Formats: sequence, C-alpha cells, structure tokens
Amino acid sequence: MSKMSKIYPHMTEKEEQEYFRELLAEEERQRIAQFASLKAADHHTHCRGCGKFVDKGRWLLKTSAWAQRGQRPLCAPCFSEYDFDHG
Repeated sequence: MSKMSKIYPHMTEKEEQEYFRELLAEEERQRIAQFASLKAADHHTHCRGCGKFVDKGRWLLKTSAWAQRGQRPLCAPCFSEYDFDHG
C-alpha cells in the first residue's frame, strides 16, 4: 500500500508528485508563452554596460518605472561586475 500525502490527504505520495510535476510544467509553458509575446519595440533590449543584446528574460518595458528613471537591462557578465551589497 502506498503512503498517503501529508499535504493532500486524498492523494497518494505518487499522485502528489505527479500533480506537482504537472503544475511546474504548466508554469513553464506560461513563462515561455509570456516571453514569446514580448515585442522588442516596447522594451529596452540592449545592455546598458556593453550594449550587447540581452535575453528576453532581462528586457525592460520602456513604460516601466525603472525605465523612467533611466535604467536599462544588464547582460549576465555586466550584472556580475556590479556590487549590489549595500549592507
């Protein structure tokens, strides 16, 4: 007999694991669809440090508060050069 889930009493542990796998897969599909729907004309798409084109996940909407303050996205190498330790 399989163990019952501690989170969902009506499911077995195996059913619970499958349920969470499906949730994660759906979140990933939604994230991919969200990035696919981005339009470059509406976003800042180049690194403010080196000018290199950045991944869609780093794009910054031109109408956002950050863009209004003059911020632009950073590519991963430029981001790693910044010291964000404010403490």
